[in-house]
Amino acid sequence: MRDEDKPRLGQIRRETVAALDFLRWHSQIGKVLSRYLLELPEPEAERNAANIVFRSPEVIDWAAATYALAEHEERPTLPTEVLNADGCRVFGNGTKRGWRGAALAVCCEHEMALDVLAALADGTGEPLCVLLEAELSTFAAAQPAVRVTIGSFRHG
Repeated sequence: MRDEDKPRLGQIRRETVAALDFLRWHSQIGKVLSRYLLELPEPEAERNAANIVFRSPEVIDWAAATYALAEHEERPTLPTEVLNADGCRVFGNGTKRGWRGAALAVCCEHEMALDVLAALADGTGEPLCVLLEAELSTFAAAQPAVRVTIGSFRHG
């Protein structure tokens, strides 16, 4: 893909979730996503069909480690277990408000997440793409703060 063809995020919003709670982290981040979707200027039908990628390698690693400690598991919890279960729950608040688009929770680099979003848009035929990224500001804390960055672009 040539540089001029690469998607560029617009309408970027940043927010901090002050104390990420292990049992509610997906809802805490999901609320940021649903507020963003409601505030987008696109028509409601287009917002409700948006393609969304949630990129959060650090948060997923934190949740997997915290789960293993909380449950006193003998085996480590794999990040993919958390990604597939709780990572996808991030989209729950949006579905309660009418969103019905395609979405993925991924652990990859920023540029790869943009490529995944473009592929989702190609597959669904829906042009609106939203990238939700969450980064821990402190990994060691029991309730770390998380920096959430969210942006969107039109594909195609």
